[in-house]
Amino acid sequence: ALSVSYSPLTSLPMVIPGARTSKNHIHAEATRILDLSLPEEQILAQMHQKGRYNIKVAERDAVAVEESRDIEAFHKLLQETGERDRFGILPLSRYKAFLENLEGSFLLLAFVHDKPIAGLLGVIYGDTGIYYYGASSYEHRALMAPYALQWAAMRLCKAKGCTNYDLLGIAPPNSSASHPWARLSDFKAKFGGSVVTYPPEQEVVLRPVVKGLLELKRRVLG
Repeated sequence: ALSVSYSPLTSLPMVIPGARTSKNHIHAEATRILDLSLPEEQILAQMHQKGRYNIKVAERDAVAVEESRDIEAFHKLLQETGERDRFGILPLSRYKAFLENLEGSFLLLAFVHDKPIAGLLGVIYGDTGIYYYGASSYEHRALMAPYALQWAAMRLCKAKGCTNYDLLGIAPPNSSASHPWARLSDFKAKFGGSVVTYPPEQEVVLRPVVKGLLELKRRVLG
């Protein structure tokens, strides 16, 4: 290994010799967490007005959300989302392994006339429900299915004893509008909650000469 990277959730009580801020960000620099110990009416009340409105739009348009094991349908929606929003996705086998092998994982699909139009893949870990992956059909964007999915996921996690719901990753506070997560962060802000920030990822370089040459090669040759 050329280096070791670590992403602490809180500041460490000691300084690790040779550690420096990493250029990578495997773990999000900030997230948004909702308090599920509140009654459902209060969870809705603390949301942005637009978030509550979009949940009602989905209900009005008869968007039905159901738990599912149809990871192929979710992956198909994810492929469409990735192409539309220009981000890479993993092979189907990785999402299938997530759903089948990760304890506490769940898949929600949103339907209109029995057609899946959006999906959400998450996991319950301890007392926290965590949103991991989302996908949606552009054709049915006006139905606000992603909002219905988030609300359904919150209710599911709350029913299973969770006291927190982690939206897993937003742009750090005061970041620019050009931040790659700016649009996603705006979507997640509609659900309210508290913004939690984390220390920047740290890196300890084990072989600085080799790592330096490799970085130079990447800059020159791509």
